[in-house]
Amino acid sequence: MKVLLVDDDPLALEGIQRMLHWDSFGGELAGCAASGEEALALLERERPDVVISDIRMPGMDGLDLARYIHEHLPHTRMILISGHGEFSYAQQALQYQVTDYLLKPITRAKLNSLEERLAAIQKELTADVPPWYAGDEELRTRVGQALRKGDMAAIGELLIRPDVFRALCGRRDVLGIQLLNYLFLYQAELGKDRDSLDALRQKAMAEYWALSTAGERRAYLAARYYDLMEYAESQKGEYTNPIVSFCLQAIEENFSDSNFNISNLADTLHLSLSYLSTVFKNATGQNISSYLSARRLRQSQKLLRDASIPIREVCFLCGYDDPRYFAKLFKKHTGMTPSEFRNLYAAGSLSAAEETP
Repeated sequence: MKVLLVDDDPLALEGIQRMLHWDSFGGELAGCAASGEEALALLERERPDVVISDIRMPGMDGLDLARYIHEHLPHTRMILISGHGEFSYAQQALQYQVTDYLLKPITRAKLNSLEERLAAIQKELTADVPPWYAGDEELRTRVGQALRKGDMAAIGELLIRPDVFRALCGRRDVLGIQLLNYLFLYQAELGKDRDSLDALRQKAMAEYWALSTAGERRAYLAARYYDLMEYAESQKGEYTNPIVSFCLQAIEENFSDSNFNISNLADTLHLSLSYLSTVFKNATGQNISSYLSARRLRQSQKLLRDASIPIREVCFLCGYDDPRYFAKLFKKHTGMTPSEFRNLYAAGSLSAAEETP
């Protein structure tokens, strides 16, 4: 079991690290961080099972860290270190499922109790955990693929598994929270308003925790996933088809990067290039590669109107790394070179109707 320690006091960090009997709970040190910001990098790299953090730190404090873990790493347990005057403040962390505290001053007796709690967590982590569940990224990939393809059957097969049903029964039902988080993270990928999504996610979390049986929780999860997929399927438009929406957003955000291409986009979506191209063309009426090229050319025309930007720089800003290729492609689609386009625009001889859409 991997444990991350976070405290802005280096002596406190050293003391806890040295005084814990790591073998008693099967623990290993994943790292030490002197701030919440520093802890974020270690969280992503080490994926610890438990984070023990001081609640009061400059910048990103323990409560902010607890919020991040709750939203992005729901399988990671959080233990906060708080002083007597901070304990009421620490109660806010209950909404992030933080239920374990180490109260200052830290004594040997308190560390013994902490070791007992860590041993209990270790037992929970190793008790009847499905292999795929242990790999958080694998589960996220599987769920993401099902969402992008509108494959409710895959979600249904996941939810009816006996090991999943048992996991949803647990007092600390991490799996259910993971599945809810993936639902809203995916909607964020599609470009939906993040503030609205945060409010909806908090409401969904509250509704979920109010359910007392695994059967109710499973039905709730199935309904939320089905509603999202059914809505996307019913619209059939280029901005509501989940796959196409993701592509449009990705192109808009990355077309200026010369390393961005359609093959990389297909890999990100875990889809074959031929399947992705077919879905995109059915929804928009054009090839995805043509759409990307047209988006880059529209941007180049916009930038060419500004004579202060060198044509070579326009090339790079529009996602091309070869000025000669850019000039050749530009002439093929507009009938003129970038220089001719710029000169005609400056002379007022180029109307909007003559520009390539």
